[in-house]
Amino acid sequence: MGEVAERLADLTVTVSSPDGNIEAEVYGGRVRWLEFRPGAYQRYDESELAHQLERLATLAFVNHDRGVQKIMEDVGLHRPRGPAEARDEAHRRYLADLPNIHATGVGPRQLVRFEATGLLNWRCDIVQGTLRQLSEQQFIAEVIDAAQALLQQHRYETGLLRNEIFGLAWTEATKQRVRERAAQRRW
Repeated sequence: MGEVAERLADLTVTVSSPDGNIEAEVYGGRVRWLEFRPGAYQRYDESELAHQLERLATLAFVNHDRGVQKIMEDVGLHRPRGPAEARDEAHRRYLADLPNIHATGVGPRQLVRFEATGLLNWRCDIVQGTLRQLSEQQFIAEVIDAAQALLQQHRYETGLLRNEIFGLAWTEATKQRVRERAAQRRW
């Protein structure tokens, strides 16, 4: 593995929710852990907790993106940030469409759902009664699984976009399989 790939795989971002009661770590572009301050889980209702998770996820992936940018700069590579910095028309279209990728992820019990556009604008929905139904650890597992499902779908959609624009050799059957895998984890 090259230096950039190793550093990206090891990129770790730790963030806290705006109210300071939830902390999470993203490692290598995946949610590694999430935890509540002692007693915090019991004080939330579904609406407020969903809001805090939305902000937490947004902070995590904005900071992750900044970390990726810093790694690229540290090794002297330029990472185009928008269509104006594209090297050609296909690259411009890719950079213009990338922030519009919409992804959804749902936990295995279908009690927590995340949606994100471009991994920047996150939305979280928690089914009413979930916090009384699940223990703190069960809820954390549901949240992490929902976030991982969203990230997986985002990777699929990014691959489909690359294929569409750059003409990678994906057959229609492969594209359909990718979409079906992503759809399996939707709400």
